[in-house]
Amino acid sequence: MASRPIFHHYLPSFYQARWAGADGKLRRFRLVHGGKVDVKWAYPSQSGGDDYLYSDPAKAPTEAQWLEQGFMSPLDSLAAVALGMIESDDPVIRRNPKYRSAWTRFLLSLMMRMPNDIKVLQASLDEEWLLRLDGLEEVYQEKKGANDPATFKQYLAQQKPHEIESWAKSLLPKLIDHQHIGQMINNMRWFVRSIPDGADSQLVTSDRPLITWYDFSEPDTYIMLPIGPKCLFVAVNNLQTQQRIESRDPVSFVTNMNRLVIGAAKEFVFTSDDRCRDLISEHFGKKPRTTLFEYLLRYRRRKRSEQELEGSI
Repeated sequence: MASRPIFHHYLPSFYQARWAGADGKLRRFRLVHGGKVDVKWAYPSQSGGDDYLYSDPAKAPTEAQWLEQGFMSPLDSLAAVALGMIESDDPVIRRNPKYRSAWTRFLLSLMMRMPNDIKVLQASLDEEWLLRLDGLEEVYQEKKGANDPATFKQYLAQQKPHEIESWAKSLLPKLIDHQHIGQMINNMRWFVRSIPDGADSQLVTSDRPLITWYDFSEPDTYIMLPIGPKCLFVAVNNLQTQQRIESRDPVSFVTNMNRLVIGAAKEFVFTSDDRCRDLISEHFGKKPRTTLFEYLLRYRRRKRSEQELEGSI
């Protein structure tokens, strides 16, 4: 029987390995208690993940790893192939939807698969349940049996304690495979911004490596992702934005990009060496960026408030 994975990567090994040296290790900076930064060398297989991150607590042990085994791992494997095509400018990535969509799905997964993303999604689902309690209470009172709890809220409390977490994890594949958003990203202009070998600057990555503002239909929007010390993946909607990004001075461009990636980091920053150590210490987690789920949660709350206001007029 094949062993079931326990340590689940939110930053896949293939991605981290792009910062690894000849010994297979990369430099890992971790924000610990008191704002201190712990630094060590680590293998990609042992970093950028959490134990049981994608395990489904409502499933039997033999089925609990379905999200990792059946979705995340295949997604990452195909994304690694697609990235090779992007870097080599293989025309297949432009005409074969299998590989283009594979990279798009990977980008979307980076917006949704981090530990905090899952917590925010759970909180959002929990909030939706609570907002519907009044309406569900009436239905429950009509249908409950003689031995059932007195209220719907009490009934919920008796259910499996991890139902909301299981529900959130069951939604992740559907959200990552969102057809409309995925198609918008597929249709963007993709290119790699390379940093000249002569430049001493190197790109870093973190547990919040993706830089975007989510409105993928806007003309000037962008998606940026470091894909190695000397390469940055970029998606834009027009040639003018691409030219503007490509024309930036490489040294200042890398410094600004690193500040964004380091500032957004929650717990980890990854590099190939210590040359960005001072920059990491100065900016680690200082400028968190709104995540996709946080953005959507705020949007839903705002729309509910507007509807309630309209209903009161």
